Amino acid sequence: MRKSILLIAIFLSSLPFLQAQKLDIIPKPVSIQQNAGQFVLPSPLKVVADKKLKNSIDYISANISKNTGINPVVSVGKKHGKNTISFLVDTKLDLPNDGYQLEINEKGIFVKGKTANGVLNGFQTLLQICSAKEVKKGTVPFVKIEDYPRFEWRGMMLDCSRQFFDKQTVKNYIDWLAAHKMNIFHWHLTDDNGWRAEIKSMPDLTLKGAWRGPGEVLLPSYGSGDKRYGGFYTQDDMKEVVAYASARGISIMPEIEIPGHSRAVTASYPEVGCAITQELKSVQGEVKNVWCVGREENYDLLDSIIREISGLFPFEYIHVAGDEVNRANWEHCPKCQALMAKEGFTDSFQLQNYFFRRVQKIADKYHKKTDGWNEILKGGEIDPNTLISAWQGISYGIESAKKGYQTIMMPGQYTYFDMAQSETERGHRWAAITDTKRAYSFEPIPNDDLTPEEQKNIKGVQGALWSEYLDRPARIMEYQSYPRISALSEIGWTKKEDKNWDDFYGRLTHSHLKRLADMGIAFRDFPPSAIYQNGIITVTPPYENAVVRYDAQGNEPTRNSPLYSKPIQTKDYENYLFRTFFNEDIASPAVKVEKLPVAEWSTSTAEILTISKNISEHVDKNGIWYLTFTPTADGASNGAIRTVSLFENDKLIQTFPEEKTLKSKPRLRFVIQNYNEKNTYRLNFTVENKEAKESSAKVNFNCSPYLEPQVKVTSSMVENPKFPIANLEDYNIETYLRTDVACANGDWILYTFTNPVVASKIDVLTGIPHHPRFIVNNGYVEYSYDGIDFIKGDAFDYGNASIFPKQPVKAVRIQITGTNNEPLMAGQDLKINP
Repeated sequence: MRKSILLIAIFLSSLPFLQAQKLDIIPKPVSIQQNAGQFVLPSPLKVVADKKLKNSIDYISANISKNTGINPVVSVGKKHGKNTISFLVDTKLDLPNDGYQLEINEKGIFVKGKTANGVLNGFQTLLQICSAKEVKKGTVPFVKIEDYPRFEWRGMMLDCSRQFFDKQTVKNYIDWLAAHKMNIFHWHLTDDNGWRAEIKSMPDLTLKGAWRGPGEVLLPSYGSGDKRYGGFYTQDDMKEVVAYASARGISIMPEIEIPGHSRAVTASYPEVGCAITQELKSVQGEVKNVWCVGREENYDLLDSIIREISGLFPFEYIHVAGDEVNRANWEHCPKCQALMAKEGFTDSFQLQNYFFRRVQKIADKYHKKTDGWNEILKGGEIDPNTLISAWQGISYGIESAKKGYQTIMMPGQYTYFDMAQSETERGHRWAAITDTKRAYSFEPIPNDDLTPEEQKNIKGVQGALWSEYLDRPARIMEYQSYPRISALSEIGWTKKEDKNWDDFYGRLTHSHLKRLADMGIAFRDFPPSAIYQNGIITVTPPYENAVVRYDAQGNEPTRNSPLYSKPIQTKDYENYLFRTFFNEDIASPAVKVEKLPVAEWSTSTAEILTISKNISEHVDKNGIWYLTFTPTADGASNGAIRTVSLFENDKLIQTFPEEKTLKSKPRLRFVIQNYNEKNTYRLNFTVENKEAKESSAKVNFNCSPYLEPQVKVTSSMVENPKFPIANLEDYNIETYLRTDVACANGDWILYTFTNPVVASKIDVLTGIPHHPRFIVNNGYVEYSYDGIDFIKGDAFDYGNASIFPKQPVKAVRIQITGTNNEPLMAGQDLKINP
């Protein structure tokens, strides 16, 4: 009996060691085995580093000190004793080049890799173990890890043209990538809006082309305003950054954007462009931004540029772009047309192919391979060693791989981190609304579309951060990057079968967000969810111990706002906003209170569903109500919706008989004028799923916070027929006005209401919805109570202005006092607050 009690006591005393500590490693390793016990870091802490790591010793030493609080004593060599941390390169290891082995036991810490980069990857895992939430500082648990990446190419691109990021910011970005075992930094150095790389043989590229603003060769754009804006990296800067990245296991691929997106070049050296009189606009609205293919002297200039860039960047690839080329310039250019006739070409894609074959010969001369966007596959054969960056969609990556090209999968729908992360946040929307969960869902190898041999052509995965809308607020570059890059790192590293969102999210929120904060990254925290039901707002924090604050007046919550601690009883749920706060620099977007869906369905059968729902509890006021149909996931948008009807006390209010596809995300407008809390409301509609494919959606019914009075809009400016002035009369947030030219002093837009409108506030918005592009920079808004005499209101600030009328308003007018220095101007519907 006494012996049994003793055994039980021994067992209980060992429980803390038997219960494995959560290490929360991102990206998730291939194999991890935790053992009982822990290694206590001694002081002094001895570190032995292989001589092949000599360029990384300062980096290793500084990060050990930062993560353990102990300054290590570092020696170079292979000999190691007890209680040391050893970093060794063993070329005989049976692992891929970037793989590593990490073992922590009673003798010390041992990190081995087949290459120096493999050892550095193991070092990143060690740092994460030291910083895991459950690991006591100064100790590390006994563990044995064998790990290697799924893909050899794990990259991230940063656009430094539209917004210029200084050298230290670029270094910080590289540090953050290294911490996630990313191994390629794609440096987008040139574009229409700024040339950032010093080229000594063409000094005007940076003397002129690196700057935009009044009196510069480049107009203001992307928030740079009426001031001189820009900058560039000297050749010494670029060499310094290359060495910095190399010490962290990262290779830098420079991108020189040609032949399109080259306004910075043609503005600095006009002879480079086509000699045409027409101002033919690119997709972004730029003019004269294409190299002339038929001008033979241009290939000598390209030789000079590629020669200098090749000497600065030792990486085997140089990215030569090739996307969104405004080929219409070539179709009007005598030299380009003469070249077409000489070569027997029948379309301008063949000219593009000719250009890239010439560029590839230049790159070969300087021992470089070329990488290009997927458009360079058009127009003819290219060098079989060309790397293809498939950005336009997964299908373009499939096409490239089927043609036998090494392919980087970076579809904008998942890996473009300039995309907005929710419907209310800043960012592009052309590809998708892409939050961290959506980014994590990306699978780079489409098994059903590629044979096993073709799958081998998928070389890796990459993200991109284009910087058009990174001018504000402060540190939005970090907010847009993380934690989406944390998700990207796991896509590139972790085995497909080991990927699991819930597991990743647990590791991320338990320890890894704190790591990001400790690295100084102002990341986007996850927002809470707030649901209104039966007069009560209930908030669910995004993870355990998350701090959620709220505002009840419709303002964005601050760190001084009340702390959410229990459900809130209220009838004014529309005025509440909630937000997660991580620390002084880090927070989530503010979110509104939502109601539960009024209906939903999920089917994978070819069938017709007739849905009838009593939605009385959802209707609580008179107003304009919108019914929205939103697919619950990618690939769930099959089917059509028709005969949508709303009934009040069994009397039809309104019906929409026409068929609408679920893929179009229908948004239907209803007007409720006779609300009474005793009324009953019923929604009827039919869903036809015509194929045996997934059709799944949530149906929401919400009252608009704005008034939508009948209005007539006129303007002094000529409209683009595809974006007519009439778009300003429909109160549809997705439609807007585009003019055909930039606005100028004296231009105006007049909104005239059929009947005077009682409003507390009217917001007047310019630019594309959600984007600060084509906004009014110089001007003001004015308003009239009688449609004749006008009162001057606020000046436009970053494209927006507001008025606060004291009487019913008959008209609102935008008065423009100067150019917006952009190719065109855009306007939006008024937002009229009751």
